[in-house]
Amino acid sequence: MKKLLIGILAGLIIGGAATWLFLRPSEPRQPEEKAATIDISTGSAAVTKQLEAIGLKYAAPETVKLAPEVQGYGRVLDPAPLVALVAEIEADQAAATASEKEFTRVQKLHNENANASAQALETAEAALQRDRMQLRSAQARLLIGWGKDLTHRTDLAALIHALTAGDAALVRIDVLSGEAPAQPPPVARVGPLANEGELREVAVLGVAPSADPQAQGTGYLALWRANPLPPGTALRAVLPAAGGPKSVLVLPRSAFVRHAGGVFVYVQTAGGGFERRIVTTGATLAAGIVVAEGVAAGDKVVVTGAQQLLSTELLGSTGDTGD
Repeated sequence: MKKLLIGILAGLIIGGAATWLFLRPSEPRQPEEKAATIDISTGSAAVTKQLEAIGLKYAAPETVKLAPEVQGYGRVLDPAPLVALVAEIEADQAAATASEKEFTRVQKLHNENANASAQALETAEAALQRDRMQLRSAQARLLIGWGKDLTHRTDLAALIHALTAGDAALVRIDVLSGEAPAQPPPVARVGPLANEGELREVAVLGVAPSADPQAQGTGYLALWRANPLPPGTALRAVLPAAGGPKSVLVLPRSAFVRHAGGVFVYVQTAGGGFERRIVTTGATLAAGIVVAEGVAAGDKVVVTGAQQLLSTELLGSTGDTGD
């Protein structure tokens, strides 16, 4: 028995036990070399204790209630065009105000037969019309490019200041056609597309005024106030959808391994070994990651040591015994 335990532990630690653990992909795949194995099918308490001592632990997925959600993608927008356009509007407004005062002054002088000719009055009126047209043009571009929900905000000046200082960021979120909520939700959750960290809450301002040429669905503009990411960052997003909460399975992030373009977990088999199963993941929560497909509620999933098992399997498949 001592020799068996020594063999088990040596195989787990150095990753060379091609004759010991039943690790195999659960989905049909292209023929590959035999995976490394470590035999723990005895199921003895001593073996289990030794495995836990080196960090191998497993648990059933946690069942949680999750409100219906819609998945989307987005990006942090560059605020420079918006800031420049709002500044242009302010300058045009100031010019139009000055032109109006000048026209009123010249008109009064002209009507009182004072030192203001008809030509001076026409010149002042033309300047006023020009400045008003420039102001209306800039206001129209703001409305068309950024939408009424953003354009008509009473705190637009304060928002521009926050965007300029980097204390807030504008975010565009897109969902596929047919998946958008019936009404724009008040909030959404976003995070970097490059990793699976916890999502952050953003305030949805309203529907974007234009469609994304690639997504061809519904877009939303949102405001990220707490520690926003820099402009240009690609995002993944989650928006609340209609309907009641549903039960989902959640596993900690440590349970997942990536290999050959897929996401896998290791599940204990009836014989005491482990099989590598490909899974479909869902939303990222504080407790872990939702598993949409690939595991059942009663499965014993490796939650600590999964990466070690993958390394053992891959070393075994190459015939490397670690000697």
